[in-house]
Formats: sequence, C-alpha cells, structure tokens
Amino acid sequence: MPVLPTTIRPATPRELPDLAHFVVDAYSEFSTRLSVGNWATMQDNLRRAIMSPGGGLPLVAEMGGAVGGFVMYYPPGRSDGVLFPREWASIRLLGVSQAMRGRGLGRDLMKECLRRAEADGAATFGLHTSELMDTARAMYERMGFAVVRELERRVGARYWLFKLDLPTSASEPTRIKGAQ
Repeated sequence: MPVLPTTIRPATPRELPDLAHFVVDAYSEFSTRLSVGNWATMQDNLRRAIMSPGGGLPLVAEMGGAVGGFVMYYPPGRSDGVLFPREWASIRLLGVSQAMRGRGLGRDLMKECLRRAEADGAATFGLHTSELMDTARAMYERMGFAVVRELERRVGARYWLFKLDLPTSASEPTRIKGAQ
C-alpha cells in the first residue's frame, strides 16, 4: 500500500462538532478500561474541550483527503496556567482514528506543534497523558519528553505531566528523537 502524504491544517469552527465526535471515537478504545461513569465523563470532557478551545488552535492531519488525526495546540501565553505554566506551549487531545493508526499521523501532528512552538518563541513544551495511553506515552518518550510529575487521578486513571525543553535560538533546531 503506497504511503500518502500528510497534510496538517487548522480546523475551521464549522468542523468542531464533527471533530468532537472524531476524538471521542479515537479515544473509544479506553472505554473498556474505564467504568461506565468515568467513560461518560471522559466523553463529556473531550467534547467540551474541543467545542470551547479557549486559546487553543485545533489542528487536523489529513491523509488522502480524509481526516485521520487531531490535536489542540496552545501557543505560549495561552496554556491553561493550571496543568502547564502559561509561558509553555502545550497540547491536548491528540487523537488518531483507529483506521489510520501506524501511519505516523500522531508523530506528524506532534512535529507540527513543536515547529509552531519554536516559531512562537516557547522555551518549553508541555503535555499530559495517562496510563491508558501507552502508545502515545511511548511516542512522547521517544521524542525526548520527560515526566515532570504525577498529576491527580482523572476518570479513575493515573496521569503525568511531561515536558520538552526547546532550543533557545533559531540557530539551534529541535532534535526530536524518533522523528526520522
């Protein structure tokens, strides 16, 4: 099967309702590892975060004209100030459709967010992930992200705050581990 090029672009406001369904579907694999109530809470949280992005920029990854991935990028100064210091760039809600996994869409979305963070002048890039998200957590670690601390449990699962220090000058490009 030929590998199709990936296009990453900002989502339009009109796309957000469909993207909320897309992300819930991408996260549906976790439903069997959560109680019914915690899965319902996670679905509500996902939908709410996508429909009200605050200072976030919703990005989609398309392959062959189909949306296959999503992430919410927060430039420095727009991170939530609770999970992440405001001056950090950060992401939330990285999700890849189950049908398009294994094609590098998650990595491509992360590389685009890191590129944007550097262009936006961020010194640090943050994200949080849980024990449910083994594949994503392994990708973040391969890319050089390190655990800062364990966070309060959410929806019955353990979560961690991760960060990656970014270069401080344009002459020092980010060396993303595992990006090749």
